[in-house]
Amino acid sequence: MKRIVLFLAIASLVSSCKDKEVFDADAAEAAKPQVTANSFDFATIQSVNLSVDYSAFKSYGPVFFSVYSENPYEGTDESISLKEGITPIFEAYTDTKGKFSEKICLPSYAQDLYVVTGNFMITDNLINAKVSYGEAKIVATNYEGSESRRAARLNRAAQTDQLDYLYQLSYEVDVTTGANTGNQVYKDWFTPLGSWDMESGRPNYLLDKATADDRLIFSDEEMEGLYETVANALVANQTCREEYRIQADLTVERESEISATFLGSMTCWNNTLGYFYYNDANKPTSLKDLNIIMLFPNTQDGKWRRDWCKNPNFYGNIALERGDVVKLMYYPNIANGDLSGATSKFPKGTKIGFIMKSNGWGMQATRDGKKFFNSYNGLDRYHEATLSRQYNVWAASTDGLSYCNTNGLKKDDCKIQNPDGSSRTAKFAYKNEDGIEYAIVGFEDACNDLDYDDIVLALKPANAFSKLPLVEDKKTSSTGVYAFEDLWPSKGDYDMNDVMAEVTREKTYSVTVGKQDYKIRQEIYSLTTYQNIVNLKTGLAATIETKEPVSSIVMKKVNPATKDTTEVNFEVDGKTYLLTNDVKAEIGTTYIIEINYRNGFTKLNNVAVVKPFIFRTMSEGRWEVHLPYEAPTNRMITSFFGTEDDMSVPAEGKYFVRSGDYPFAFYLEGVSISSFKETLLERANEKRKISELYPDFLPWATSNGAAHADWYLHPFGK
Repeated sequence: MKRIVLFLAIASLVSSCKDKEVFDADAAEAAKPQVTANSFDFATIQSVNLSVDYSAFKSYGPVFFSVYSENPYEGTDESISLKEGITPIFEAYTDTKGKFSEKICLPSYAQDLYVVTGNFMITDNLINAKVSYGEAKIVATNYEGSESRRAARLNRAAQTDQLDYLYQLSYEVDVTTGANTGNQVYKDWFTPLGSWDMESGRPNYLLDKATADDRLIFSDEEMEGLYETVANALVANQTCREEYRIQADLTVERESEISATFLGSMTCWNNTLGYFYYNDANKPTSLKDLNIIMLFPNTQDGKWRRDWCKNPNFYGNIALERGDVVKLMYYPNIANGDLSGATSKFPKGTKIGFIMKSNGWGMQATRDGKKFFNSYNGLDRYHEATLSRQYNVWAASTDGLSYCNTNGLKKDDCKIQNPDGSSRTAKFAYKNEDGIEYAIVGFEDACNDLDYDDIVLALKPANAFSKLPLVEDKKTSSTGVYAFEDLWPSKGDYDMNDVMAEVTREKTYSVTVGKQDYKIRQEIYSLTTYQNIVNLKTGLAATIETKEPVSSIVMKKVNPATKDTTEVNFEVDGKTYLLTNDVKAEIGTTYIIEINYRNGFTKLNNVAVVKPFIFRTMSEGRWEVHLPYEAPTNRMITSFFGTEDDMSVPAEGKYFVRSGDYPFAFYLEGVSISSFKETLLERANEKRKISELYPDFLPWATSNGAAHADWYLHPFGK
C-alpha cells in the first residue's frame, strides 16, 4: 500500500513539472515583443541638387570651385587667408559658360554651404547658401562699376619720376608709424622708363596698343588663353603648386625686345613692382647687388578693386587696368649707375628678375597733410586716423634676394616667414594650339598665404625664354572613413574599430587650354587600413563599377614602413578586388586603384562606384560584411543571413541589418582618419561602445539621422 501511495505521489510530481514547463514556454512566447530590423541605413551622406552660376563674369573657360561646410577664410579683407587644416567637401568645374548643375553627394551635416572660387576673373569669390529641400543655389554677382564711373576714377595730378615719397622702396620703416628707420636694404631704384601720376601711380610710359609692335601686344585670343591658364594655375588664398614655385629667373633664349603685360592682381595692397637683369658672369649674391628699375609704381588693379570693394566711393588709388603693357629697356652699364646706351634689345643669355615692395605705394610719406593707405583717399573710412599695417617685406624672383622683417608685427600679420629670402614668384607657361609658349609670372606680396596671384604678368615675345612648366591638369580630392565590426552575425561590442580604412578619392581633370576641354581622365581610390585590437583574421576588398570606357586599371600598394609605391596585381573576382586577406598583417598599408578612362567625361554622375567591405574566404564561399542595406557579392555565403543578431531579408533587399541602434558597419563622409586618433583608434577605448565616445551618436541613430548629423565631429561631446 505504501508503494502504491509513493508511486502516485511521484507521478503527480512529474506531471506537475511537465505542466509547469509547457505553461512557462507559452507565456514567454506570448510575452515576446515583435522585433524588426532597424530601417535606418546609418548613412552620413545627403544627395543635393547643386546649382552654381558664374555667368555674370567673363571667365575665359570653365570655373573651378570648392564647397566648404563652414567659412574657410579668416582675417580681414586686406589679409584674408584660408584657415589652417580646412578642406573642401566638394570640388568641380562649371561648364564653359560658368554654370554647374548636378546632383552631388555631400556630408549630411553640411546644411550651410560656402562656395569659393579663386578664379582670377571672378571677384564674387565667396558665396553662402543653405541646403533647402535637397537643393542649394549659388549665383555670383558682378559688382564692377559702370564705364562712366570707371573713367572718373582718377583725379589727375602732376607727373613725377622721383622717389621722394616712396622712400620705403629701399628702406625699412617703423611698423607702427611708417617712418623711415634709416636702415637701407636695397639700392635706390632707378626710374628711367618715364614718369607717373603722383596721386594714382599710373605710368605715362604704357604702350599704345593701337600703334605698338604686334610682337609685343597680346591678341584678344591670346589674352583668353593667358587668363584660362592663370585660372588653372593660381587659386586665390590657396597654396600654389610646388612645381610652379621652384623655377629660376627667366632666361632670354634669343636676342629680343620684351614687354610685360599686366594681367591683374588680387590684393588690397598697393604694391610697387620693379625689374632687374643679370647674366651668369654677374649674378647677384646680395640684396644690394640688385639694380632695380621701376616698372609699376602702383599695381592696384582697377577691375579687382572695383569688384572686390563693391563700393563706388572706394575706388581710390587705382593705377592699372588689366591688359596694360610696358616695354622693358636694357641698360648695359646700369651696374655703375650709368643709364647710357639704353636699348630695347635684351642680349641672349640675359636673366630677367622681378622684385615687389609690399604696399610700397600705400606706405608713402605724408604729403600735404594726407597719409597714404591701401587706398588714396586721405584718412579713409576704413582706417580713419590709424595707419594701416606696415610691412618690411620685399618679394624677389631670385632665391635668396627677398627680404622679410616682421619685428613689431602681430603674429597674425605675417604667418609665413621668409628668413632665407626665398623666391616669392611663380613661373609657368601658356601654350596655344600652335605650340607657341608665353611666360607668366605671379607674385606673392605679403606673408599670410602662398597663392602667388597678388600681381600676375605675361611676357612677350613668344618662345623668348627658357622652358617653363605647362598647366595641363587639375586634381580634386576628398576623404572619408569606413568602420567595421568583425563579429557579424553575432552581437559585437560596437566599438567600431575592428577594421577601419580611410578612403581618398582623387579625380584628375585633363585640361586643354584654348579648346576649353576639361574632362575627368583619371580616378584614383586609395584605402589605408587602421584598426585597434582584434584576434580574427579579416580581409579588405572593394567592388568597382565603372560607367565610362576604361583604358586601364592600375593597382598599387604603399609600404607603410618605407613609403615605397609598387605596382601589384590584387586578386580580382569579377568586379571585386581583394586588396588583402589579412588586414592585421598589413596594417597601415595603402591600397591604390587607379582608373584611366579612354575618352574622359564631364558629368560627375559618371564617376566609378567603389564599395569597400571586409571578408573571410571559406570553402563554400565568402563571409562578408558590407554597409547596412548594401548587397553582398555573388560569392557571399547567404546562410549567414537571418542568424544570430542579423535580421537580413535578401528577398526584400535588406542586408546586414539588426534591430538595435548600432550597425555592423558605417561610412563617415567628409572626415579623415586623424579625427579618430583619440577615440576609435585609442587602445584604452577598446570594447567601449561608440556611443560612449560620441554622446550624439545615439540621438542621431534613434532619429534616423534627422538630428546631430555631425555627431562624429564632436568626440566626448566637444
